Amino acid sequence: MKINFNQSSLVEAISTALPCVSGKSTIASVEGVLIDCTGENAVIVAYDLEKGIRIEFDAEIIEAGACIINAQSLNSIIRLMPTGQILLEVNETWRAKLSSGNSEFEINAMSPREYPTLPDISNRKGFNIKQADMRNMISQTLFAVAQNDGRPTFNGALFKLEGNRITTVGCDTFRLAIREKVCELENTSDEELNTSFIVPGRTLSEVLKLLNEPEEMVSINISRKQVIFRFDKKNIVFFSRLIEGEYIDYERIIPKNSKIFVNIDTESFQRALERASVVTDEAAGKNKSSARCHFYDNRLEITSVSANGKVRDEVATSHEGDEIEIGFNCRYLTEALKASQCEKLKLSMSTPYISMIIEPLEADPNDHFTFLVLPFKMLK
Repeated sequence: MKINFNQSSLVEAISTALPCVSGKSTIASVEGVLIDCTGENAVIVAYDLEKGIRIEFDAEIIEAGACIINAQSLNSIIRLMPTGQILLEVNETWRAKLSSGNSEFEINAMSPREYPTLPDISNRKGFNIKQADMRNMISQTLFAVAQNDGRPTFNGALFKLEGNRITTVGCDTFRLAIREKVCELENTSDEELNTSFIVPGRTLSEVLKLLNEPEEMVSINISRKQVIFRFDKKNIVFFSRLIEGEYIDYERIIPKNSKIFVNIDTESFQRALERASVVTDEAAGKNKSSARCHFYDNRLEITSVSANGKVRDEVATSHEGDEIEIGFNCRYLTEALKASQCEKLKLSMSTPYISMIIEPLEADPNDHFTFLVLPFKMLK
């Protein structure tokens, strides 16, 4: 195997692939990237047995072949080599040599036969959606997706398709995020779009980084156990296993009998919570790391007391209903406000023990979000 490539193009390809490389594994090959030059184009593949990526990049293929090279070692070497052209040669004993100008490195490689079998990513059934829309759907629910929860479905976001309406849902038992939007979806299936699937949160975090061309389309293809994201302009295919199981009946969780309604400026509310979080003590537990919110007389008073100190802040509101004093974890509430991405919010509450509903003040049934944040029982 012998190929000549541009240093900057390979650095970009490997950097994009690294999140799909296994950090520590009993299988040495999954700690590496597969460099495949047996076809018309050079291809890099990374796969950690849960998610993977396939990237085509420009290279001059002098002698066709394929090999596996440890991803971290290759990334460090390529970044330190001179800019310009780099020659990669792999001999029969799986010794890889990289040379550019007066610099030359030799590292161990492995046979491509040792790489784990990749899932079938040839399926093209699914839909195309603008990257801006998909980015918005993910970013407004990902904050509520659980990490390492004992219930697998909570570690992913639910995607639900009904014609041109797409709904994404994230829940970690402390927060619920529902994002609904009617989009211009291009159906690439033979049947009407009417399906649902659960994508792991870790997968969505990486996909979010690739959704950086708002007007370009991303193709999303679904098979029985896999979801495939295709970025044709970048020659990138990102694939991941789906989470199996039934998602919670999220509509049942939404409180139906709110009696207190508050309209508030998002930035003012967020900044006040950020100031309150300066004195909260995360290490002391959820109760002591929280803010007490008192809604009354068209104002919100936020107070927080911990071993580090105390804080009091006030925000103007428009209030309808009784006054209420309710406590929240500062971080949970702040992340929900950041994800809202709108200037004015409507808050709906009933008692200090039932989740607060956060919605945009100006309702649009075709472009809407609903967030729930669970309060904590305040100590007197």
